[in-house]
This record gives sequence, C-alpha cells and structure tokens, in this order.
Amino acid sequence: MRAGHGRRLAFVLERAHPSADDRKWDKSGNGNKMKLFQKTMLAGAVLALLTPALGLPDERPAAVLDEQFQYRWQLKNLVGAVAGLFLPNQGDGSLTFKTTNGHLRSELMITSSASRQGEYFRYGSEIDKSTLQPIRAWSAYSWRGESKSRSEEIEKQGVFDVAAGIFAIRRDPPEKSRRMEIWSEGKIYPVVVTPRGTELRKLSGKSLYARHYSIRGVEIPGRRKWKGKMDLWLARDEAATPVEIVISRNLADVRLELK
Repeated sequence: MRAGHGRRLAFVLERAHPSADDRKWDKSGNGNKMKLFQKTMLAGAVLALLTPALGLPDERPAAVLDEQFQYRWQLKNLVGAVAGLFLPNQGDGSLTFKTTNGHLRSELMITSSASRQGEYFRYGSEIDKSTLQPIRAWSAYSWRGESKSRSEEIEKQGVFDVAAGIFAIRRDPPEKSRRMEIWSEGKIYPVVVTPRGTELRKLSGKSLYARHYSIRGVEIPGRRKWKGKMDLWLARDEAATPVEIVISRNLADVRLELK
C-alpha cells in the first residue's frame, strides 16, 4: 500500500461510523448536503484505495532487450599458436541479444580482419524470452574456402545454443552445478554448468573481479558427449556483463575479451 493510503482508510472508517455531532447535523437543514458530501468523499477514498499507483513496476511495459557486446579474440594454447601460423589467430567478435516480436534472438559472431575471404563463425538461436523455450537454432561458418550452415527448429525443452546458453546463465546464475542441453551443429548434448567462484581477471590492461562458470560435456549412457568446452566470466554488475568467453574445440582455445 503506497504512502497516504493510511489516512484515506482512516477517513473511510470515521465516516462509516458517524458521531453524535454528525447525527445532529443531519437533522438540520444542511443534513442532506452533508450526506451527499460524505458519500462523494467516501466514493473518492474507496476509488483511491482500489486504483494502483501510477508508475508501479508491474504497470510498465516489458523492457525490450537490445544488447551488443564487442570483443577481440585470439587463439590460445600450443595447438592454437601453431594453427595461427597458417590461419588467422586474432580478430573481432560480437555477442548480441535482441528482442523481436516477443522472441529473443541471440547470436555469437567471430570474424577476422586478417582474412581476405571474409571468413567467419556464427552461432545463434531464437527462444521465447519469458519461458526460455527454444524455437530454432542455427550455425554457419566459412573457413579456408569451405562453407557450411545449418538451421533447424527445436522442440525439446531446455535446449540452448552457445549464445542462448550464455543468456540463460546471465539471467539466473547457478549457485551450484546445473544440467543443461546444448545444441551444436544439429546435435543435442547434455552438459553441466559449474560455478567456479569469483576470480581476478585482467582485461584491456585493467583488473576486475568476475564470476567464473564452466560448461562441460557429461557422460550419459546412450547419449553423445560434447567434446567442446566453454568458460564464461560475468562481471559483478546488475547486467552480469559477459566480460570474457573461452571456447575450446579441437585442441584450440578461442579467447574473447570484452573491448
């Protein structure tokens, strides 16, 4: 109940039980006018009690999500360093979350300015923002003259691609290990998200504390095991900004650092 309602409620109670003076006043010639005045004030007070205050959070329209994070990426570990002798080993990346027609579209894009052929990797999905129910997912890449893309609808509950998985962790950071399902190139894998605590990270010459989460494949009989790995560091701000992402695959690590 907002401030001021206590007084209105007291007024309603007082006028609902008139005093002796009020009854005497009613017997005079002005009694009818007083009754009309009281009824008018009573109706106004009740209306004020039943009408929500303007500007309450549940009355505001749902916020439209439109986020874009810019990164620089670099190949890490020994195999990545060797691969960098023959392939681009650094470049730019972007992670976007945008609301469109009530659905959340998330996409992770990795490119390289060193590439002359416009090579890239792209992972994305569309989900219901309120329920996190997946709708469809896609992936595509163009690398050293080879291109491949895949897109399909997803009906199974709780399935995310890499980008939507990051959104789910940001929205509800797990305090203990949590199972998830990840879509990767047309296949669904069981994974576990594990909180690793708060760590000091150095980004762009600055140090900051961030919450570390690891995503790993798990062994389940009859299921494929995801061979990739992902580590995510979220800033300790209200937006849970993804300040660093490491994606490991085929013995090479791609480290994305927020610009």
